Amino acid sequence: HTSLILLQHKKRMRLFIVLSSALVVLGLNPVPVSSPSHRHVKMNAETESRRGALKQAAGVAAIMSSQISTSLPASATDLKKFNKKLTALGLPEIENKLPDGFNALLESYTQSTPKLFVEFLYPNTWLVVKPSINTNGEAGTISAGDYGRGDSASLYVGTAKGESVNDKAFLTKTIIAGISQRGDNQYQNFELLKVLPGPEKNYAMAEFTYELLTGAGFVVERKGIASVTTISSTAPSMIAVTTSARWKKLGPSLKTVATSFRAYERASNLDLDIAGADD
Repeated sequence: HTSLILLQHKKRMRLFIVLSSALVVLGLNPVPVSSPSHRHVKMNAETESRRGALKQAAGVAAIMSSQISTSLPASATDLKKFNKKLTALGLPEIENKLPDGFNALLESYTQSTPKLFVEFLYPNTWLVVKPSINTNGEAGTISAGDYGRGDSASLYVGTAKGESVNDKAFLTKTIIAGISQRGDNQYQNFELLKVLPGPEKNYAMAEFTYELLTGAGFVVERKGIASVTTISSTAPSMIAVTTSARWKKLGPSLKTVATSFRAYERASNLDLDIAGADD
């Protein structure tokens, strides 16, 4: 009974976030603001205008609801459905049971024209965020995390020019670009600690540390692990980080995320309805 109540609460919160975000996308405030002297004069016009806008918001919300999601713990049925998507893509299935407390995600890096698909595991208490689509195109990346605590795993797609994935200079360049997706002035004192064998051929993993510069002027010590591969001229990477203080507790989970990361080029004759965004 308690689980059902929590699920219903999550659904209501997700709907609130989606509808509020949709109104913002359309240039509206979730709650109309007007001065008392003009409220009665504009009431009818604003009512009709907002009715039309809410219809538009519903359309935007339908898109955004597939981009911001909370996931329930994985079950055998979930894994069967997940493997069906992998099969539709012509990709290898997950043979082993998922680790306790983890979900699996299969997602296209670009929502409008799927070309690169990525797969990884993440703790089932984390929030999944996907690229947003608006009139200016796509923005953001695929990520999952407990953002309030500073724990996250994010996809970064860099460039590759024939470098070996085990090359320290290449790994350093790629990981720095990944942690600075929001700006080059938000980190300092990056250090590549060690390079680890990748889970498959043409994959490499690396542990690293850096200092995050916050907008409030604080410096936060961060530690993470990245998994990097190359496909043609791209370097898809999964960068999992937390605070240095939480590394001892969360490090094993971040290593599971990084080890599970796979990137694939789009398969031919792809059925997007079956193999598209994870749900």
